[in-house]
Amino acid sequence: MKNNGDHRTVRTLILGAFFISISNILMAQVDTSNQVKMDSTAAKQEKKKKKDQFIIYGGANANNLNVTDPKFDAQGGVGYHLGVAYKRGKFFYWQVGARYNGAVYNLVSTSTASDTSKLQVNAIDVPLTAGINFLSFVNRLVALRLFVSAVPSFNIGVGDNDVNFNKDDINSFIMYGQAGIGVDVAFLVIEGGYNYGFNDLLKNYPNSNPGQAFVSVGFRF
Repeated sequence: MKNNGDHRTVRTLILGAFFISISNILMAQVDTSNQVKMDSTAAKQEKKKKKDQFIIYGGANANNLNVTDPKFDAQGGVGYHLGVAYKRGKFFYWQVGARYNGAVYNLVSTSTASDTSKLQVNAIDVPLTAGINFLSFVNRLVALRLFVSAVPSFNIGVGDNDVNFNKDDINSFIMYGQAGIGVDVAFLVIEGGYNYGFNDLLKNYPNSNPGQAFVSVGFRF
């Protein structure tokens, strides 16, 4: 009888050890599965982080306007712009943003050829951009980009001037075409390009299509 009791004790211990081993194996598989899921999620987040960028920038613009009037000639002027953008993609990328654009034109008197008035047209631009990054494989270190944009622009005001232009004399909406080149080094963004307006800036002056060359410096995150 004692031997039977000893055998039952041994069997109980063996079964207990077996179930404990199975339980540990199952728990290890669950932990491994959870770890794989966590690693996969982290990899996706890191991949997304590498594709997504936010950019803030500012710069100068040189503006031209082909307008001749009995009282004045329109000549080029220098203005400024400030903007933000969201960029996504690697080799091929797209970008959308908004910028405040203060375009300045010099209006020179035809009678004196010396008196000059500045006409500043303030607008909100919404650049919709597509581009190619030739150095996408090292994008976080350096990038070399070519881009084109459609730029809906909404004129919101006109600065004080000596020829009595006001907001009612300016077309409230202009569609621009934009092309440029960009260089990114670490967190620094440098861009240059040209905007061309497909419709008139001034309501009463046909062929007053605005043009604008620009240079921007910003930061990407």
